Amino acid sequence: MAGISDNLEVFRGVSKKHYKDLIESLEDKYCWKCPMRTNSSESFCREVDSWVRLSGAFEMGIYDYLRERGIPTNCLEVLATKMIEKKMKLDNYPKYQKLIFLKIDEDMDLGIKRGSFLLVNENPKRIKSGDKILLPNSCPLSTMWFTKIKSIGKLQLKVFEVEKVFHKSGVKYIKTKENIELPLEYVYGLVLKVVDDKNPIFAELHLNEF
Repeated sequence: MAGISDNLEVFRGVSKKHYKDLIESLEDKYCWKCPMRTNSSESFCREVDSWVRLSGAFEMGIYDYLRERGIPTNCLEVLATKMIEKKMKLDNYPKYQKLIFLKIDEDMDLGIKRGSFLLVNENPKRIKSGDKILLPNSCPLSTMWFTKIKSIGKLQLKVFEVEKVFHKSGVKYIKTKENIELPLEYVYGLVLKVVDDKNPIFAELHLNEF
């Protein structure tokens, strides 16, 4: 049996080959009729689409193997969460509390009106029952996709109220009033305050100008 380094080197070569094949397949079957083909050398749409497809297939291959080993589906979330935690440590993920204002462009659940602002803690250390949190409107299967999209702020979000917080297999989970159970890492942020035009902060920070 090959060692870890040898296995990874083989995988790197295989990945390179299949990435090249995907790009060429898109070029042969789809790209020639795409209206964006004239500036594909600038948009890199072929390269991006192939990257996303290959990354998704890689993760599905991991899930398929774990299922073959008899690992229950609900434990896959735990494994994925621990993978995210380890990746964050390796990438020196910032250890700070980041507060942001989000402007609401349309009415949300829990009585949050359009034009209001949410003061959000993006990396909450603690969440408790009764807290309002932001979750992806549809939770992705790919944890790689989730972490990348979260980092550039393009997630479609929805507000939920936490019913309880609990641990499963060493991972902290939240359960919402809608009976959605997810690892804490899927929480985009903790809503600290809803600021509307009746709140003094609204005028003090000139939020009406945004």
